Amino acid sequence: MKPFRTVLFWAHPAAGAIAGVVILIMSVTGVALTYEKQMLEWADRRAWTAPPSTGVPLSPETLLARVAAAQPGTVPIGVTLRADRSAPATVLVGGNQSLLVDPYTGGIIGAPPTAMRAFFRTMTSWHRYVAMAGDSRATGKSITGYANLLFLFIVLSGMYLWLPRVWSWIQFRNVLWFRRGLAPKAREFNWHNVVGIWSAVPLAIVIAGAVPISFPWATNLVYRLAGDTPPPPAAAPARPAEAST
Repeated sequence: MKPFRTVLFWAHPAAGAIAGVVILIMSVTGVALTYEKQMLEWADRRAWTAPPSTGVPLSPETLLARVAAAQPGTVPIGVTLRADRSAPATVLVGGNQSLLVDPYTGGIIGAPPTAMRAFFRTMTSWHRYVAMAGDSRATGKSITGYANLLFLFIVLSGMYLWLPRVWSWIQFRNVLWFRRGLAPKAREFNWHNVVGIWSAVPLAIVIAGAVPISFPWATNLVYRLAGDTPPPPAAAPARPAEAST
């Protein structure tokens, strides 16, 4: 067991050194994206006008039909209705374009502020593709996917390395709680152990849940564990025929 623990000990920081920057990017952008809905709501309130607070709101189907009639050439594909009677509806009209609409008349109020939406589009691009665009997105997705796998390895190997060599309450207490009066190096090692073990389980759940997003084999595994048959792989887009010479 000792050689295994030694190999794991050195593989643990090596994985962090290899994927650390990408993990940091995904962590920061992931925290920002957690609050996307709330931040967009906050930003949109500056563009709201107060529609009538009496009457009956239009049905979603009628609302979308009126937006389509008022905006020829657009195809409304989604609508958000709010419980606040003074709040407009938000209609998605394709891509990343949205319109604020009076939910009682179907009248278009205008476009919501774009700065916050642009910010979250940037966060999404960094989180999923490391800001790569176009044909490079597949490469970016692979980078974040394998960085996420390394992150899972770091968490799981850290949980194993956290276990004291001698199992006793004193040994567990030394790595379970913050300790005072330690030298700088020992203090930082203590902080690493304490913060790491208390955050390890929720981190492992979050990271493991992201693996099927990146890898088809992981998605198929989830289906099989649930007792279902994995769906067939999506067909690759056909390449345009090369011009003959």
